[in-house]
Amino acid sequence: MLERIAKLTWQRPKLVLALVGVFVLLAGGFGYDVEDHLKAAGFTDAASQSERATALLQRDLGYDPTPAIVVLVRDRAGGRLDVASPVVRREVDRVAAALAATRHVGNVVNPLRDRRAGAALIARDGRSLVLAAGLSSPDVESDGGEAAEEAQRRIGSSPLDVSMGGFAVSFNEVNDETREDLTRAELIAFPILTILLLLVFRGVVAAAIPLLLGVISILGTYLVLRIMAGLVDTSLFALNLATALSLGLAVDYGLLMVSRYREELERAGGATEEAHRRTVQTAGRAVVFSGLTVAVALAALIIMPQRFLYSIGAAGAAVGLLSALMTILVVPSLLALLGTRINALSVRRGPAVSEASGAWYRLARAVMRRPLVVAIGCTALLLATASPLLSAEFTGPSAEAVPPSQPSYAVNRYIDENYSRGAAFAVTVTVRGEADPTRLAALHRRLAALDGIEGGTPFVRATPNVAFANFTPAGPALSHRVQDAVHGMRAQTAPDGGELLVSGNTARFIDEKESLIEHLPPVAAIIAGTTLLLLFALTGSVILPIKTLIMNVLTLGASLGVIVLAFQHGLLDGVFAYTGPAAIEVTSLAFLFAITFALATDYAVLVMARIKEQHDLGVGNEEAVAVGIGKTARVISAAALAIAIVFLAFAVSKVFFMKQIALAEAAAVLIDVTIVRALLVPALMGLLGDWNWWAPRPLKRLHARFSLTHA
Repeated sequence: MLERIAKLTWQRPKLVLALVGVFVLLAGGFGYDVEDHLKAAGFTDAASQSERATALLQRDLGYDPTPAIVVLVRDRAGGRLDVASPVVRREVDRVAAALAATRHVGNVVNPLRDRRAGAALIARDGRSLVLAAGLSSPDVESDGGEAAEEAQRRIGSSPLDVSMGGFAVSFNEVNDETREDLTRAELIAFPILTILLLLVFRGVVAAAIPLLLGVISILGTYLVLRIMAGLVDTSLFALNLATALSLGLAVDYGLLMVSRYREELERAGGATEEAHRRTVQTAGRAVVFSGLTVAVALAALIIMPQRFLYSIGAAGAAVGLLSALMTILVVPSLLALLGTRINALSVRRGPAVSEASGAWYRLARAVMRRPLVVAIGCTALLLATASPLLSAEFTGPSAEAVPPSQPSYAVNRYIDENYSRGAAFAVTVTVRGEADPTRLAALHRRLAALDGIEGGTPFVRATPNVAFANFTPAGPALSHRVQDAVHGMRAQTAPDGGELLVSGNTARFIDEKESLIEHLPPVAAIIAGTTLLLLFALTGSVILPIKTLIMNVLTLGASLGVIVLAFQHGLLDGVFAYTGPAAIEVTSLAFLFAITFALATDYAVLVMARIKEQHDLGVGNEEAVAVGIGKTARVISAAALAIAIVFLAFAVSKVFFMKQIALAEAAAVLIDVTIVRALLVPALMGLLGDWNWWAPRPLKRLHARFSLTHA
């Protein structure tokens, strides 16, 4: 395949670029408004108990009794709210009517009209009251956001101080903030990448190629996401990943192809067809394997039931494949047209990124003289960096995700300080079955007596076979005490052989963790299995893929340990202007697992491809390792720095879990190209010697039969 691509891009480069140009125009024309078709994050599993309970109540009752939107009403002067005043009562009634008329809102509790249900919705100090709205839609994150926006428009201006909070409003503001953060990150990343590429390439023309490749990949991924959004609910956060990963891989692959072409130009003494062919067959091969590795690792997330994760999986897979495909088509075509002009418009002197590094070669040689000491030292350092994971605290979607700059932050905080927690974050218990009222009352007493619960409303019938009650948590919704209380509720037996279901924010978080625990093993198995297969196809070795998996696990653990230290223990709160919870967002762990494995394997492919090339030419193990590292070190270091910059640009996000993801990925690539690729790889390869290339004879014959070697 690569032979044919090399021939096509050498003989018909303008045709290839014209076809890619048509693709770009179509992708831009159809995918430019992709953001408008994407939904909120989507952290829930539709098969979980909390989601089944919510769906049951929405079917039989018409709405979810757990409040999703809360409207805080206060006096504008800050004084006591006179609930007996006709002006106040009329305005509260108007706001309640506006809420009730809002799409996706199934019920509104007005404390001035429903004294029993709304008794807890009037502040004890008399300075405010709250209207609580339950949704008729099961998608509290997306449809709740639409309801929040529509309710805000319907309520309009008011003589009173009227503001909105609650889970649905908070998530809608997080989504809006994410859209702004995406634009902000792009504005930061592109100029810095441009400067970096100018420095490492020493020329304007060469530096422009990776940026052009990034734009093409981003537009192509927009097209994929736009098509996907028409078929299945797709998360907005996939757009952030697509942008960051597209830029990162474009720089990786662009650096690799251009640097190898410069090397072949020097070897061939000019822009010959042979130089072109060798570039495509060597660097292009590494790009193909790398793109496949990234795509497969992220595609494993598609089996996750959470919209946040399967959307990122699909977007990441598309980015990996598109980046590799565009690289082996666009870059060789441009190189065929440019020839030696790839070095035009030089901006500085000094060694180019494409040149082999004597310093990195000597470092690899020095490491292999004492491989055991270096291997033990590096492993100990990585394990020590990962050790904070043992004390990690986890959190999930909640009002804590809202940045302080958003309006609902102050509303949520005020309600938390002046009302019972049941006003906005109740725990809802649903009983399905024909339970006797006396036994329901006994169940209610047992539930209300649990540690972590402060009481609740009596059970109310939604239908003859379904009853529900709201309970007030005695602490933050995601605290250990309240989670233990929900576990205690679920351990209770429903009366008369019925079914007891618990929903609400706390239950949703517990179910989210359990869903991740259930689905992560098959995801890990897919990633590990395909990584082993692809690396075997690249190297013909069984040992090298296993060793790469072990090193990837160390990189992952160390990067996660960094964010625990940075955000849970607060070491980098000031640096990152961090205002989120002192905990790690649990759903992000699955994403970080996949993307870290993908990028770590990406760098392994780039190094191993060059080492394998030397080995196939008959060079000894240690010399092949040293030469491979020496020839790729500048490229991989520059690529890692570039992708770290891209991810760190997303750390400007005000959404706390975006900061965590950004730092974790930046840390992962920097750890991987320094401690792992520069030290641990040569140490382990020096220890194993010729055993690095071992494989059972049947596998060796299989590898040779399909001509997977390229030397």
